[in-house]
Amino acid sequence: MFSKRTSFFMLALMCFASATAHADGILLPVEKPQTTLVIPDRLFAVKYHYVNVTIDNQLCITKVDQVFHNDTDVDLEGMYIFPMPEGSAITKFSMYAGEQEIKGKILTKAEARSIYESIVRRRKDPALLEYVDRNTFRASVYPIPANGDKRITLDYVETATKSGSTYRYVYPLSTERFSAKPLNDCRIKIRIHTKQKLTNIYSPTHTIRIDRIDDHTASVTWEAENVKPDTDLILYYSISDDDLGIDLVAHREEGEKGYFMLLASPNVGPDKSQVLPKNVVFVFDRSGSMAGEKIEQAKDALKFCVNSLNEQDQFNLITFSDTADVLFAELEKPTQERVKQAIAAVDDLSASGGTNINEALLQALRQFAQYGEARNYIIFLTDGLPTVGITDLEKILTNAREANRSKVRIFAFGVGYDVNAHLLDKLSQESRGDADYVRPKENIEVKVSSFFAKVTDPLLADVKLNVSGVRVSECYPSSDLPDIFRGSQLIVFGRYDGAGKVRVELSGTVRGSTRTFVLETSLPSVEASNEFIPQLWAARKIGYLLDEIRLHKSQELIDEVVRLSKEYGIPTEYTSFLADERMPVEAELKRVRLALGKAAEVQSGTYGISQSANARDLKNQSQLPQAAAAQRYYYAYGDYAGAPAVSGQMAANQRLGGVWYDASDRLVVAANVQNVARKTFYQRGNFWEDSALQPNQKLVQIKQFSDAHFALLRAYSKLAQYSTLGNVRLVLENGQAVEIGPEGKEVINEADLKGLLRGLTR
Repeated sequence: MFSKRTSFFMLALMCFASATAHADGILLPVEKPQTTLVIPDRLFAVKYHYVNVTIDNQLCITKVDQVFHNDTDVDLEGMYIFPMPEGSAITKFSMYAGEQEIKGKILTKAEARSIYESIVRRRKDPALLEYVDRNTFRASVYPIPANGDKRITLDYVETATKSGSTYRYVYPLSTERFSAKPLNDCRIKIRIHTKQKLTNIYSPTHTIRIDRIDDHTASVTWEAENVKPDTDLILYYSISDDDLGIDLVAHREEGEKGYFMLLASPNVGPDKSQVLPKNVVFVFDRSGSMAGEKIEQAKDALKFCVNSLNEQDQFNLITFSDTADVLFAELEKPTQERVKQAIAAVDDLSASGGTNINEALLQALRQFAQYGEARNYIIFLTDGLPTVGITDLEKILTNAREANRSKVRIFAFGVGYDVNAHLLDKLSQESRGDADYVRPKENIEVKVSSFFAKVTDPLLADVKLNVSGVRVSECYPSSDLPDIFRGSQLIVFGRYDGAGKVRVELSGTVRGSTRTFVLETSLPSVEASNEFIPQLWAARKIGYLLDEIRLHKSQELIDEVVRLSKEYGIPTEYTSFLADERMPVEAELKRVRLALGKAAEVQSGTYGISQSANARDLKNQSQLPQAAAAQRYYYAYGDYAGAPAVSGQMAANQRLGGVWYDASDRLVVAANVQNVARKTFYQRGNFWEDSALQPNQKLVQIKQFSDAHFALLRAYSKLAQYSTLGNVRLVLENGQAVEIGPEGKEVINEADLKGLLRGLTR
């Protein structure tokens, strides 16, 4: 029979991972002598979790506010545990329970490791191993009233990590994934103030809202309901006194080519004299298939766009069905009278007739004949296939190509599933524009208006990037960089050879003259941080390759898609089978060729739209694939064919791998692929298998949660990250392979341990 003290400790361990880690601070229920055992899964739901961060130059003050709910009929005692960020210091811990002051203790890494190892051994939960190398704050919490709430607040300070003119702040959000239920309400607000002008603000892990207050101050918000965040929030911000702030962030493994991310943002407050005038022709499909709610939403979107024009812009409106009708004889300034005429014309639109896409496009392109290569844009909105006039797709593309002498960028919006995605994608690709699709459940007005608001104020056109000092390659986007607009941010990912001093030149047209912005910095020979960059680079490259394969049938690029998908853990609809089985390379390529060949035959309908959406999402990837997967899984974001389908089963760390749309345009969330610390793992049977594992490779078997397992964890700390997956087969940097699972050595002697890890650093 256990003593009271033993019983107390055992219950704390039992409850730790099952249902109590509902926020970044973890609240453990523990047994008081006068109570009986309770069911852990019923304890401590979270009412809310709010975080407010104030960043003043480099000093970061973080305030955490949480309310836990005890839904049992007895008062309970809890143990609050907070894995502290590196270099942080707790300044305040408060419990709202009468006047009693609750004091906590900061555990060193060694003390915390002992607690985590004990919990993992008893609960058989490897996901907690992520925290074994962190200092930890611990405090006892009592009472947590029966059927009542307990509010806990925690403040800590730290210094943001600095590299050149770029700063990095991390909020430890990942413990949320232990929650038995999604969090009801979760919000992080970060206010940044800097002495120099604040330029780039970026998160690779979360979709954030950025509100620019002035040149030195910004507010950043991430908020969600009914979610289980599984990744720490990482935020980058940078400073520059130039009108366009440029930053370079790198990641590089020893002995390999490096990866870089370039960020470029204009300062907040350029006056209207700095905004470049643009020429815009709106092309609007009023064919019969647009009847009903579609045309009403589209009309509202069109009116928003016309009302958003700047006074120096020029515009025209073309509507089409069987024929194309032009509102003005030539482009006009958006005077009060002309805008009124355009709005009246939009209000009078009704849906009837066929779809003469060829004539509408040629009429629109003729509007730019006298304006040279200025900022010329066509906003093209259609919901159907060409049915009137020239209907041959290649002929339409040829005609548009020959008529586009003024380098007009075509931004196409396909409405519904009846559009030809190949036609719109090729039109936009060849004109250096973009194509997007409005699914049946989406609001046309919201999507088109949101896009046009972003491109209203161009500041730098015909953008070109030049990097000297090192050799750069495989940049995405590459030569055809988008114009830079007020409130926008250019993000480029690429590879580099060499190291040392670097000169970055970003040039473009500003009101008829060329201006060049310069960053002088350096790129490292080794840089262990910023591990997200390689995966985002690979995602973008795959997106560009898929477009080339899909639109131009380039078979020789398929093997590169397979290689990148395997190495970087980027799931696609064509390579998803890699997670389930291992096969020879030629068999893999044959299978992908068949899948792509079949897909390329479909140019319209749900599969045509989903193929385009998948490639577009990858080409524009700015957040990690697993971050996008988690967001869409819990929000059902962008899902228009029912609840998301899940491929595979989640790992012990409960993180997802990526998303794509299937042939029915249904969102598929990949749970069977994981990218951990620059390694890709696939779920095969009951194991997570390193993609670098060779057929018939010899494995050293270690029993999970045994003394041997924890001895290996202590000797080789990197193993903790991989062990969070559960049963794992891993190839070490020295080429040796380890299997950690239900069978294997329970004890390992010092000599065998040294032999296994020979040549490795901690």
